[in-house]
Amino acid sequence: MIKKIIFFSSISLLISCSNNSTDQDKVADNLVDTTKKGTAAQPQNELADFKFHALVINIPSPFEIITLLPESGVPFKQELVNSTNNSTKYNTTTQKGLNYGAYIVDLIYLSSNEHFSEVKNYFVTSRGLAQNLGFVETFDHIIGPRMEKNIDKKDTIIKIIDQIYVEMDSYLRSNDRLLAATQILVGSWIESQYITANVIKDQTKNKKNEILFQKILKQNFASQKLVELLKEYEKEKDFKPIIDGVTELNKLYSDLHGDDIDAATLQKLCSKLNEVRGKFVN
Repeated sequence: MIKKIIFFSSISLLISCSNNSTDQDKVADNLVDTTKKGTAAQPQNELADFKFHALVINIPSPFEIITLLPESGVPFKQELVNSTNNSTKYNTTTQKGLNYGAYIVDLIYLSSNEHFSEVKNYFVTSRGLAQNLGFVETFDHIIGPRMEKNIDKKDTIIKIIDQIYVEMDSYLRSNDRLLAATQILVGSWIESQYITANVIKDQTKNKKNEILFQKILKQNFASQKLVELLKEYEKEKDFKPIIDGVTELNKLYSDLHGDDIDAATLQKLCSKLNEVRGKFVN
């Protein structure tokens, strides 16, 4: 938690100290552009902002569990990532925000498993969504020339992706775009749970992979906090089906008790994750 607080603080300081007028003009122009396309900044909801901040600070990053997968000896499953071909289907800001979060998690999954040949394509797709959502300058600022130079270096790529995720969140919150930040968070959380649950559902629990089962069991806190946050956005028609899906997921996570999860319960959780994810991916 201390590392996370320090990282968020340093990113916020970096943004606040920036005085490059050219970059600021570009950001301003881009925000005007996106406003015309229906991605206008939402008025800041102080209660939602408080809930969002508490959630981000108090739950593990969605990336944490994904980076544990290769270390746990579970097989890589290419079919679980969202195809970049799907990106052309996403027309609403809700779809773009949710799937941006999903693609960022997919980038971590691909990088962690050293599928570097696909990483660049997912970066390009994520950048396209970032551009549509109005924070491509932030995206480009983080990447710079580093991606090309480090495309086959797992640890460096993961650090870059993590930094993009955090600074994007800071940028959106500072520009009264909390709804977009929330949608990205929800998309990334669902994607990380979807991948993890589907990878381990056919695995026998052992000393090497038991941490993944434990991580799933501990998601009841995160799902509960997500439900509390999403209550602030129940009037958002495009977002409502996902909000309802997260509420249903929370009921399943709330029923998980003890130190183990049986195969039938895990299968039920997978089915619900597949259903909720399908509402914005497909």
